[in-house]
Formats: sequence, structure tokens, C-alpha cells
Amino acid sequence: MTFDIIGLCADRPDPATALESVLPLNGGLTASTVEGGPVVQLRHPDGRLLVSIEDPRLVRVPGEARRLLGVEIEVPHPVWWVESRAPDEDPEAEAVARAFTEALVGGTGGLSWSSR
Repeated sequence: MTFDIIGLCADRPDPATALESVLPLNGGLTASTVEGGPVVQLRHPDGRLLVSIEDPRLVRVPGEARRLLGVEIEVPHPVWWVESRAPDEDPEAEAVARAFTEALVGGTGGLSWSSR
């Protein structure tokens, strides 16, 4: 299982800016792209995977983000959806995923949703 957190951004996000704010965490994280896919991975200095971050996707259909999440929350429209996943058993990974999403949403307006 994974811990999932989604940034629901009012303005087009720049994940690189949010990454800059979390890379110094935990003694210096590293970021790399996954070959063949629109995913950035953040790794701990010891090499273990902490977070996988997907490229932003624009959701243009009113109410679609609420439908996908299954919750009644007020979501900007249109909204940029940025999904991040962290290993479920790693509290450090969850903290990094939350910090990334908070930085992302803080710079774009909007809100976040998480699986817990």
C-alpha cells in the first residue's frame, strides 16, 4: 500500500519550485525522473525511495476532482491535479510527501487531499 496525497492547484503548478523547498530535508534528498514516464522520484540520502510525484494534469470537467476523490470539498475550477505517493510504512516518506504538496499548494492556491 501507499500513502497518497494530491495537490489540487488553482494555478498551473511548477513542481520544480516545490521540489527546491523539500530537497534540503533529511540531510539532502535527491530527485530523478523515471525513464519512460512523467514521474519524479525523491530519494533519501541512503538511496531509499521516499516519494514518487506525477506530472500535473489539468482537470477541466466541473466536479470531476470531487467525483474522483469521493468527497464533498470545494475544489477550484479548472484545477491542476498533482499526485504523490509514498511507501505506507515509512513516516519519513509521508512527511516529505506532505511537505512537497504543502509547498506546491502554497505557491498556486488550492488545497490538498490525502488518503489519511
